[in-house]
Amino acid sequence: MEVEMLSGHVRAALRALDEGRAVERAGIRAGLELVFGRAVAEAEIDAAITQLRLIPSFMSLEERVELVLESLSGATDEKPFLHEEQQAVDELFAAVERAEPFSLRVRHDFGVLSPWHATCLAEAIREGRLTRADALSMLLDGERLTAHLAGFNAMRLPLEFRTTDHNGMPRVTRDLEPVVFQEAVEIATPGRPFRMAIANESELRQVAIPEPETVAWLDETITPESVLYDVGANVGYYALHAVSLHAGVRAVAFEPAPLNVARLNTNIHLNRLGGAVMAFPIALSDVSGVLRFGNSYFVGGGWSHRGIDDRQGIPGETFFSGCVAYALDDFVRAAPFLPFPTHLKIDVDGPELKVLRGAMATLADPRLRHLLIEMRADEEVLEAERLLATVGWRLVGARGSGLGNRIFARA
Repeated sequence: MEVEMLSGHVRAALRALDEGRAVERAGIRAGLELVFGRAVAEAEIDAAITQLRLIPSFMSLEERVELVLESLSGATDEKPFLHEEQQAVDELFAAVERAEPFSLRVRHDFGVLSPWHATCLAEAIREGRLTRADALSMLLDGERLTAHLAGFNAMRLPLEFRTTDHNGMPRVTRDLEPVVFQEAVEIATPGRPFRMAIANESELRQVAIPEPETVAWLDETITPESVLYDVGANVGYYALHAVSLHAGVRAVAFEPAPLNVARLNTNIHLNRLGGAVMAFPIALSDVSGVLRFGNSYFVGGGWSHRGIDDRQGIPGETFFSGCVAYALDDFVRAAPFLPFPTHLKIDVDGPELKVLRGAMATLADPRLRHLLIEMRADEEVLEAERLLATVGWRLVGARGSGLGNRIFARA
């Protein structure tokens, strides 16, 4: 009965958001008190509504309800509701108190895209315009934070605090930005640091929240003789991380999204790593040819595109660009000037199995020793395991079921 009541409160709130209506706060309060058995603060209700707003709209209503229930059931005494969000608020206010730069994670959570944004936010906190309760309710909601601080910006620049949703997608998209803020941020590695340019919330997310499994896989397996083929390189975080671990590491980066390709090359040049990383503006698939690529988010650093297989159900206005595709086996034969890969990372938001089918000869070559694939469904994982077993690979690491990274090693 309690689960049914809670589901009803969540479902009503999500429907209100879908229809552009105000969420009934009494329902949110009742749902939270049902879960935690205590009175809840107004700031917790605000924060809960904000979290509901962030759930990707392309998920069905029932999928979103299930996601919320799972999140609430995961709360414990050691890690209570809004624990991570409260930590971000604490980190934000501590940085202001100590007059320290904001961490990349804080910048991401509050949409701090430039030093001007940081100055505006810090001054608002010092002068009491933004309280801890305000910050908790506006975390990951740049639109509300921008409106809250309207008129407070002494520099008179049109500042917008821009954030992403739970799926990492931009919450606001525009054909042309009135003002673009750009800076290079430094990323530490166990080797030498590298820099990446950021100019929007998607690029900021790339550097603030890298995938921990992918970073650990690179840190643990890359040696000075390694060659990484990064399929779905986006703006280059993992390729640059790999070549920064040791002198001598090489990377080949494949990325078909036009704005990402431009930024990928910018980041390679920014680090003066043109001799270590080469980017190719192509897609990898099971055939070689000329295709079209569906860009669902026409923004640098964007991902989860409709891509070469025109995936349906992806939000955003689709813009199609021309795209050359190669099977990896054909590419390797056509580019003898490139070193053969020791590492293969595949993260293409949908056509991973097509990439594998076009790479069977490469996968059979013993010089390729390490493989990481992000996959979206358990049935795809089973098919990938079957294909890879025929050329001597076995699954050795995975993060749960469904969407996540799978690591394969030679059998």
